[in-house]
Amino acid sequence: MRRTTGRSHGPARHSRPRTLALPLALALLVPVGVLTAGPLSPAAASPAAEAATTSAATPSVTSREEVNARLTAQAQGRRIEVVEARTESTTLWANPDGTMSVESFAGPVRFKERGRWVGVDLTLVRNPDGSVGPKAHPRGLRLAGRTEASGGDLVTLGRGEQELALGWKGALPEPRLNGAKATYDDVLPGTDLVVEATRTGFEQYLVVADRQAAEHAADLTLPVRTEGITARQGADETLTLTDARTGASVGRGSTPYMWDAGAGGENAPGARTARIDLGVTERADGFDLRVRADRGFLTDKATRYPVTIDPAVYFGPDFDTYVRNGDTADFSAGVDLRVGREFQKGEARSFVNFPRHPSVTGQDVLNAELNLFATWSDGCTPRSWEIWDTGTASAATRWSTQPSWRTKVTASTQTHGHTDCGPRWISEDITSLVRQWSKTANTVDTIGLRATDENDATAFKIFASAQTSTAPSILVTYETPADPVKDHVVYWNDVLQETYRQVGGAPGPLARAGAMMHGAIYDAANSARCAEGALKCLGDPYLVKATASNGALPDVNSAIDHAAFDVLRSVYPALNFDDEIAAARATIPAAVTAAQRAAGTEVGQKAAAAMIAARQSDGSAPVAPYTGSTQPGFWRPTGTGDGATPQWGLVKPFGMATSAQFRSTGPVGHTQMSTLLPSQAYADQVNDVKNLGRAESTTRTADQTKAALFWANDLDGTYKPPGQLFDHTQILSRQHGTTVVGNAKLFALTAFAMADAGIVAWDQKYQTSIDLWRPESAIRLDGDGNANTSADANWQPLSQDRNGQHFSPPFPAYTSGHATFAGAWSKATQAWFGTDQITWTATTEDPNALGVTRTFTTISAAATENAVGRVWLGVHYRWDGTDGVNAGGNAAAYGVANKLKPNTAANWTAYETLHNLSGCQAVGKRLVAEHRWTSYQCTQVQAPGPDHTLYVK
Repeated sequence: MRRTTGRSHGPARHSRPRTLALPLALALLVPVGVLTAGPLSPAAASPAAEAATTSAATPSVTSREEVNARLTAQAQGRRIEVVEARTESTTLWANPDGTMSVESFAGPVRFKERGRWVGVDLTLVRNPDGSVGPKAHPRGLRLAGRTEASGGDLVTLGRGEQELALGWKGALPEPRLNGAKATYDDVLPGTDLVVEATRTGFEQYLVVADRQAAEHAADLTLPVRTEGITARQGADETLTLTDARTGASVGRGSTPYMWDAGAGGENAPGARTARIDLGVTERADGFDLRVRADRGFLTDKATRYPVTIDPAVYFGPDFDTYVRNGDTADFSAGVDLRVGREFQKGEARSFVNFPRHPSVTGQDVLNAELNLFATWSDGCTPRSWEIWDTGTASAATRWSTQPSWRTKVTASTQTHGHTDCGPRWISEDITSLVRQWSKTANTVDTIGLRATDENDATAFKIFASAQTSTAPSILVTYETPADPVKDHVVYWNDVLQETYRQVGGAPGPLARAGAMMHGAIYDAANSARCAEGALKCLGDPYLVKATASNGALPDVNSAIDHAAFDVLRSVYPALNFDDEIAAARATIPAAVTAAQRAAGTEVGQKAAAAMIAARQSDGSAPVAPYTGSTQPGFWRPTGTGDGATPQWGLVKPFGMATSAQFRSTGPVGHTQMSTLLPSQAYADQVNDVKNLGRAESTTRTADQTKAALFWANDLDGTYKPPGQLFDHTQILSRQHGTTVVGNAKLFALTAFAMADAGIVAWDQKYQTSIDLWRPESAIRLDGDGNANTSADANWQPLSQDRNGQHFSPPFPAYTSGHATFAGAWSKATQAWFGTDQITWTATTEDPNALGVTRTFTTISAAATENAVGRVWLGVHYRWDGTDGVNAGGNAAAYGVANKLKPNTAANWTAYETLHNLSGCQAVGKRLVAEHRWTSYQCTQVQAPGPDHTLYVK
């Protein structure tokens, strides 16, 4: 899974007191930017059409802006927002591992004011003119301060030609402010007036203390002043608001209700409810709302006081609601999303519409989480509830007209909100659903919430709606299309492979160059990360932990670039790498300062210098040619030249303790040619390759022929065996989303393993008593003294050059270099990814197999096929491969266990604090997967906040 990044939520909002309510929901269906900029544009009534309007206003983000964000995220090791992609309710980030994350809220989290984005802040403050308002509100919400007896506007929403104001007849005292709430005491005898700011409007309610006070509040007329808006009342007591010029629907008013304090007390659900009679009388400048409560309800002895009357007004295209069995009300104006059976009421289900950020459509979704803020539960005992994919909800959604419930995504038992397990954020994995959504072109997506057992009253829950400061959100992380610029470790690996093509020759020196370059890259990247603090190190240094003299934090990519550049031009002085370093440096984002670049350059150069110094006199210098022997069994030239790099078995290892540390005893345990050649095992091996490896073999299958040529890459001009295995490493790295610094370690360990594999194989080839001849010599020549073999002077191996000439590589057969490289690569990659079970498809550069692809389901299977492919190619015996795979694997295992080891701590150590549990777990898993630390745990900082501290050891 993927990580998911953390994100900030507003402060926890507790469920407001529920008493007697008369809700009026007026939701103006227009984008935030339109309302704040001037007159309303016509908008359709359906949420899907509303979302389409918002989507059309979404700024176009160029690929360059996203690429820059991705490069900056990789360079700085943190997520970077793509600012140009912001909308009112969505945020797009580039992550350090090259993925993208987008969070979509069910309500606006920001709005544009004077050309700049401003975050919504519902905290009420007093304005210089005596009025009250939130610090930052997308609809320009304004509340009255102290007023005279003549009254006036209590609350005003909107600007320009579209404005709505709810009035109050009578004097208002100076309000008491508490967060998003303003309380006007005793506006009527025994009655307080409370106004609460919401994301796109307000909620206004009267708290009536007792039955005597209810007489004064039972029949009220609330004047509503409008600019450019007309109102029409529906048969179900709802209101429809329309644009006075175009007639288009621009708002809604939900069904009015009232409720008492309930048996559970003032803060508990379970209240008795009753409908309110709502009358609308048009005026020239607006309309009057006459609110008449059910007097029978008010005087009923069962009604528990205090009591609330609750008109709520909302602007905006966001939409969520709940429906309740047996109730025909519109609850879309509320701050609650109810799930399950409430005490003495029917079962409830909730729906939340989310705007689709266009970046998600068509992408490879790696991870998606639904974030809900739980405000109420009847207890703390876990009770199951479900998340579904549903059709789109609208103001017409009722229990009898629910959107289709398509597919259950997941069930959860997370239960919070009760006094003993207070309100908190809940995150649930909905990756499968968002992957399904990404394949469609919708502009709005909807989730449904319901209890698993809708008859169980103890399973009742309430989540915060889009109108609250803790609106629902969906956080999606997805794979990005291939960037024009790869991460810098992979970039220099590509440069290395191109160098292999140009240089050619035996694989040992090529593998040494790869180990030197990638080892220096690791030390450079590790030094850059260590500069951020000891906890940020990638692990143990290989040779050096370099520091920058200017005191700046080194840019990781600059460090990688100069480590690779300096090593390559040292190893290959005849080649010019100036264009490659220039191209790499040109991709470093502008956000990286000159001082950081300079610091990165310095630590990269120091890492390269340490590597170059360590490899001086390492035994790799050329020696006299090896001409072999004319004695039966011993290697002799086969027409491709003298024995190549005979000294390589004496080269100083990169991970092993000594070059001969994992030397095999010999073919089937034979240490002398005199006992090997007469043996039945030898005859079996020769006849095996004679049959399967012959150029025109009829025993070898077509697939075996493809596999043999696929793995060959013996010819100069190809990336050779080390390059092919590096290419496979790139594929696996991409599939697992390995970060830049993760690649620095992965490629170093793989490179060390293959460099040591070359030393192990060449030690066996040249430094033992058996430098075994190639199959073509054994088969063509008579004289091995074995009665069970027969010579065939016309036999040729399948292996061939670009001109169709058959050949054998110029060094002894035992053991196989290809197989030893494969065994080392297999063991190193299995250790890194923690499994052998990985599926991937790769191609080849061998000119005789261009276009051939092979798919593997395990890493070890690829190594085995590589080894046995040399038999099918006719250039090796089967034991060359099996012993080579084992020796290479042993060398790699030793190097992995002893080099670049992860950080360790005796006790749990705080690494960093992230914004939610999922984000914390994603980072922790990444640190362990990339072998930076061995284990992690996430601990919540303080309930109900979503922040979690990541601990490592």
